[in-house]
Amino acid sequence: MMNEPQKKAWKILIADDNRHVNEVVRETLSEYGFDVIQAFDGRQAYAAFEEKKPDLVFLDYLMPELDGLDVLKKIKEKDPNAFVVFITGEGSEDVAVQAMKAGASDYITKPLSPPDLVHVANKLIREHEILLENIRLKSRGDAYKDYLVTITETMGEAVVTIDSRGTIQFMNSMARKFWGELCEMKNKPVDVLIPDPSVHIHADIRQAFSSGLDRLEQEYAFRKVDGSIFSGLLSASPLKSEKYAGGAVLVVRDLTDIEMMRRQIINAEKLASLGKVVEGVAHEIRNSLTSLGGFSRRLSRSVGENSTQKVYVDYIIEDVKRLEAMIMDIEDYVNYTKIHRPNFTKTDIEEVIDEALIKTFGSGRFSGVAYEVNTPENLEEIEADRSYLVEAFWHLFVNACESMQGKGVLEVDVALHPHYLIVDVIDSGKGIPDDEIKDIFNPFYTSKVRGAGLGLSKVYMIIEEHGGFITVNSAVGKGTRIRVFLSRKRAAKGVSLPPAEVSRGR
Repeated sequence: MMNEPQKKAWKILIADDNRHVNEVVRETLSEYGFDVIQAFDGRQAYAAFEEKKPDLVFLDYLMPELDGLDVLKKIKEKDPNAFVVFITGEGSEDVAVQAMKAGASDYITKPLSPPDLVHVANKLIREHEILLENIRLKSRGDAYKDYLVTITETMGEAVVTIDSRGTIQFMNSMARKFWGELCEMKNKPVDVLIPDPSVHIHADIRQAFSSGLDRLEQEYAFRKVDGSIFSGLLSASPLKSEKYAGGAVLVVRDLTDIEMMRRQIINAEKLASLGKVVEGVAHEIRNSLTSLGGFSRRLSRSVGENSTQKVYVDYIIEDVKRLEAMIMDIEDYVNYTKIHRPNFTKTDIEEVIDEALIKTFGSGRFSGVAYEVNTPENLEEIEADRSYLVEAFWHLFVNACESMQGKGVLEVDVALHPHYLIVDVIDSGKGIPDDEIKDIFNPFYTSKVRGAGLGLSKVYMIIEEHGGFITVNSAVGKGTRIRVFLSRKRAAKGVSLPPAEVSRGR
């Protein structure tokens, strides 16, 4: 046998109008395991190619309907990768040359010999196999490339690749968000990402790699496209592909949020430690106040109603009550500052305001204060912890009523902003001096005789917990407007917020 039969039944199309030659080719190739398709003119040949999609075509030059060159051109238009062997008569080298220029893979001359047929078929089938494998590998490579690009595009860190010269070649979406579009940054030195001209990222990377390190991790100050500066942790690894030898991939993590979280954790730990101390002190004070209050009331009953001692004892009893209320406020505040998980649910802000108003005026304490509530139509629900918001607005309403000394009008206005739901709490009270506005949300700040000065501090924490912020606008003798901004979409604690507005005058 001239060659081993093919293990796979590769399809071969033979197109020749000479039926004797066509049949000889069919028998020869079939003997060696090929699946042979026959055509006897040019139109049949092209139709069979379209329908059967053969792996290899033997195409005679002289055929009715369409000649071999015409069929070859149509086949190559249909599939540029098609393998076609052109069959010509002896002395027709010029036709063979035209066929090769038109895209033929090879040519053979008549009379045809079985060894030549099988040799050419096997050779081209092997080339076909190689082509298919290359296409498959390229497809896998393209898919893998797309996969890697998708990964980098969805990463929360900025990814930048540089070449051996230290110039930018690729940036993912986060990097483009930081530093601008790739078309503007490509081939620029990577050092343009940092504001300090004395610091050189590429030089640091080269020094690290040349010293044997396979990764450089270092913190730098980076400059964003808007000119702002942020602290970022850079992790650089070498690109080891021959094509990209000397290059590196850089991953930059913005440390701003991490630093904020670190500070929050430290503050939480400090508050937790302080809370334990406060709880212990409050417990001891409460015990002492219980004894002091009990003995003072017994003493009050034993002295004359109009005596000087009675007056002094009543003063002591009033101070005991004030201190007991203060201790309760401190314990409540400490409990809130402990690590907790707000329960965010769909919340109707109108219902929150109504509940806070009922809590404020239900006892009759502020019977001399009227209130007005103004809300827009079709007010949407927000993601919030209902109980915490009720408490926050209750503190704001009580504070406003006390500022008006129990007489006046409390106005609550709700409005919509593209990103926030805004609630204004407006009173006609005594107002806040300019030099005190900045302190009103600090713990233990108070201008009242009673209370520990923790209500507004707690309000601030609750609103911040909801991704919001508070502004204050006040004028002495005219009143105060406290404006609460609540995120219309769920926002995590610690997000960047507009700076607090502290306004003078109303």
